This record gives sequence, structure tokens and C-alpha cells, in this order.
Amino acid sequence: MSSMWKLIAGSALLGGLGAYFYASQVESRRYALEILDIVIGGDDAGLNFSGLGKQEPLKVLHLSDLHLCYPEADKVKFIEMVTDKDYDLVALTGDIFEDYSGMLYASSLLSRKPRLGAYAVLGNHDYYHYRLFHKTFGRIMKKYRHPPLRRDVKPMVKALEQAGYVVLRNEGQSHSDSCVHVVGVDYPGAHPAQLRGLFSQVPPQWLRLLLFHMPIGLESIASSGADLALGGHTHGGQICIPGVGPIITDSELPRHEASGLLWRGQTAFHISRGLGADPRTNLRFFCPPAATVLNVYVNQAKEDGTEAGGIAKPKRFG
Repeated sequence: MSSMWKLIAGSALLGGLGAYFYASQVESRRYALEILDIVIGGDDAGLNFSGLGKQEPLKVLHLSDLHLCYPEADKVKFIEMVTDKDYDLVALTGDIFEDYSGMLYASSLLSRKPRLGAYAVLGNHDYYHYRLFHKTFGRIMKKYRHPPLRRDVKPMVKALEQAGYVVLRNEGQSHSDSCVHVVGVDYPGAHPAQLRGLFSQVPPQWLRLLLFHMPIGLESIASSGADLALGGHTHGGQICIPGVGPIITDSELPRHEASGLLWRGQTAFHISRGLGADPRTNLRFFCPPAATVLNVYVNQAKEDGTEAGGIAKPKRFG
């Protein structure tokens, strides 16, 4: 081999090792707290902030895809920090524990109790112990995508409840004093009729919030009557190419919807990039892990009978 080819091969090897080190040891630990303002309801949903005046938003902290397992350090400190603030509600949307060892950190998942409470749903990694076989061959042959047996999640649910979370498994909880109804969908999802039933007795002027893990059947969620739905699972794709987006989304979502705010009709969806991943594949490139504070404003023009585009009395969050 000539000196030139040796130089090229050596440079490629060093570049690859450097990229791997950055993706696994630097960006995967660059936790961020992001803030997103959302207007829901009416023809100007998601777009028009004018006329809202001094309306106080519903302040929601969205956490997802923690993939906790021993040992953890920086991630747990970040979670303790971001949950030690005043929120109306904290939502944790699945893949909380990678294995049972992650329950050691359950007490660190909520530093301060939110006004309306903290809610969690479970994800596929809570239910299954995946091997590399499932993560490789399972992507080619769907029958091997998941292990044959589900894990017993009762210890995980108990740990979350002791930490201060209400774990919702295809059920809902109402806050009549604030006109908010929270529904949690258990993995892998719920039948459209069941989703509609979970909101069927909720007054139309209330805010209807739905938590789920895997973004499948978003149209069914939208048709259920949910105003805002929070999910995760995609990790934002983890490996993104500038100008192209994520290589894969591990879901039915297109690349440009792998994370962030998206819409189906009048329903707003927030898909979290999450804070972790399976430790064996926890690589991130142009896709840093994140938690998000959602400031939710409501335009009630249609529901209150005012003219389209007008701003009526806000929903009673406080």
C-alpha cells in the first residue's frame, strides 16, 4: 500500500473514531431544556398569539425516553434540576426504565410536585428486554422485532407512584377546578373507539390532554377529541444529517416530523427527542437529548360561539 493510501485510510479511521466518540460521549450527554409556546383551538391554532392578552398558559414539562439503568449520573442530575421548578403538570411519555436496575433512580424523577400532578405512561422498553438480535434482525423480520415475553411492569409502576407519578394505563383523570382532563394510553396503543370513550364525558370547553409513547395512528388520536397529545419513542432519529434530517424515525412519521410540534387537524402533537436510548445504541449526531417546557394557550373562539379568529375567555387553567 502506498504512503498516500495509508494516510487516507488512517485519516478515515481516526475520523470515524472521533465521530463515534462525539456521538456516544459528547452529544448524547448534552442535555437541553427547550421552551415551546403553543396556541390550540380555533382556526389560528398554533399560529396566532395576538389577542391572547395576559392569559396565563398551562405550563407542562414533557419528559420522555429516559432509558434509565445502572449506572446513571449526569442524566439523573439533569432530571432532578428540570423537575425542581414550578409547573402545572409534568408528563413522562414512556421508555422510562431500560431494565429493573433503573428503578434505583425513580426517586429522582420528580423534585417538586406540579400543581395538577405528574403523569406517566409506559413504553415498549418498559415492557420488553431487547437483545441486539431484536434490534438488528428484528428490523428486517418483524416477527423478531420484540422478545416473546413481556416483562412484569408492576415494580416499575410502584416505583413511579412512590416517586409521585400517576401511571395512566388507558384511563384518564379530571381536574374540574382547572378544566383539564388527562388521558394516558398504555403501550402499544388503544382502539379508536376506546380513545373516543376516554374523552366522551369531558365538557367541550375543557383542555383534553393525551399522553402516549409510540407515534402510531395519530389520526385516531386526533379524532378522539384530544386537543394536545404528547409522545416520544423516535428519539428524534438520533443520527441526523444536516439538510436531510434523521436517517430513520423508527415510526410511521416522515423525517421532518421525527420530533417537535406537528398537527393532525386541530390536534397538536409534541414528539420528544427524549433524554436517553438503549445504552448499546445511545449515539446522537445533530440530535441532542432534550426535555421541553410547553406553554399551552387556548383560543376558544369556536367553542364559545364568538366569531372565527376572535379570542374569547381563556380556559380556566388556574
